[in-house]
Amino acid sequence: MVFKQKSRFQIILGMKILTEKEKFSNRLNLALTAAFKRTLKNSEVATKFNLRHPNEPVTQQAVYKWLNGLAIPASDKIETLAKWLNVKPEWLRYGVSDENQLWENCSEYDEILLKLIKPLSQKEKEALIQMITAFKNE
Repeated sequence: MVFKQKSRFQIILGMKILTEKEKFSNRLNLALTAAFKRTLKNSEVATKFNLRHPNEPVTQQAVYKWLNGLAIPASDKIETLAKWLNVKPEWLRYGVSDENQLWENCSEYDEILLKLIKPLSQKEKEALIQMITAFKNE
């Protein structure tokens, strides 16, 4: 998998403070990377989204804005995205997750993996995500 744009889930460190739109974009890109073996084009994201969304369809331009930190979709669209990408809407929109619930369903192996992954650099984590998603089918 080759990352287009900056990175499908780049988190900018250092002096730059991310806007809410950029943070949302990072989470959406991360969810898409986790869900699909390859990077989807904006048109593919729009088409796959529109097949699932019961309300007004979105354009490729809207998807571009979501993925590049220029806009945050309305709550009904966040709900559809979250359901499609198998993530919580609260996490997708705000980055909020229930830590207790996360650890409740973890096996011993999950805990070991989390402890091994946590100290990795951002670049190493990206490589690991690429490797894991290579095992998944679209």
